[in-house]
Amino acid sequence: MSKPLLVSVVMCTYNGSRFINEQVQSILDQEYQNFELIIVDDCSTDNTPELLLIWQNKDQRITVHQNENNLGYNKNFEKAIQLGRGDLIALADQDDIWLPQRISKTVAQFKLPGVVLAHSKSVRLEGTQLKYHLAKLHYHFSGSDTRKLFFFNQVMGHDMTFSKELVKHIVPIPKGMSYDWWIAVIATCYGNIAAVDEYLVHHRIHSTNNFFSKGSTSKKKELDLVETLEIFRTIPSLKENAKTHLEQEIALLRSHENKDGFDWNLFRFLFANRYLVFGHKRRNLRELSYLKNAIKYAKIDYKGRGISI
Repeated sequence: MSKPLLVSVVMCTYNGSRFINEQVQSILDQEYQNFELIIVDDCSTDNTPELLLIWQNKDQRITVHQNENNLGYNKNFEKAIQLGRGDLIALADQDDIWLPQRISKTVAQFKLPGVVLAHSKSVRLEGTQLKYHLAKLHYHFSGSDTRKLFFFNQVMGHDMTFSKELVKHIVPIPKGMSYDWWIAVIATCYGNIAAVDEYLVHHRIHSTNNFFSKGSTSKKKELDLVETLEIFRTIPSLKENAKTHLEQEIALLRSHENKDGFDWNLFRFLFANRYLVFGHKRRNLRELSYLKNAIKYAKIDYKGRGISI
C-alpha cells in the first residue's frame, strides 16, 4: 500500500492572535494526518509569535518562522510556500476554521488525471453567522479554460491545495497581484483544476482582518484589472485561445479608458463571451442576468480597481 502524500499546510500570519488558536486547532484536527504546518509570521506586533511558539512546542509537525523584516503578504506567502517539503501545498488563512475533511477531500482529487490544483467551497463566517446564501450565488470553477479566469478571480486561496511542482512557475508572485488569482491562472496552463463540491472552510470576515482590510500594513497596493491582465499576458505557457482572448480584452479595456459612460464595443465583447466571462454566476433567468452584467461592466471605470467574484 502506497504511503499517503505529504501535505504542507502553509499559513502566513500577521497580528492574528484573536483567532489563531481556533484555526491551528482545526488544522490539527484534520482526518488526514500526514501533513506539516509551516507558519511564517511577518513581524506581528501583538502576541501572535508567542502563541505560535506554544503550538510549535505542542506538536512536532508545526514549524514557525519569524521574519526579521515585514515583507508584506505576497512576499511572505512566496517565502512560505517554498519552505514546504510536501508533495502538495494547502493554503490556510490565519483566522479561518477548517472542517475535518478540508485536506482529505482536496487530496483525493489528485488521483484524477492531470489535476494540479484542487479547491473546495467555503462559506463566509461573519460573527457567528454562516452566509451560505452568498456562497450559492456562484458555480465552482473546474477545468483548464484560462479564459474563464481573466475577468473574475474564481479560485480562493484559503480553499486551495496544489501540486508542489507548480511552485517553480508561481514564484515570483508579481507585485500587487492577488496571489490566488495568479496561482489559479498558472494552474490552468499546466493541468486541470478540480472542484470539491462541499463547504470545507469557514472563511472568517471581520473588521480587523489584516490581509483584506484596506488599511492593512501587510497588504500593498493591488493592481487594477488592466494591470493584472497585462501581467497575465507575460505568462509564456498560456494557450493560444487564451492569448487571443486576452489580447482582445486588454485592447478593449484600454480603449474604454478614454471613453465616458457606456462602451458599445466592450459590451459586444462581454456579451458575445458571456459564458466565459459571467458563466460562474449562478442566477435565475441566466441570459437576462448575463445581459445586465454585460451592460454593467461596459460602463465601469476600471482604473485603479480590481475585479472579484
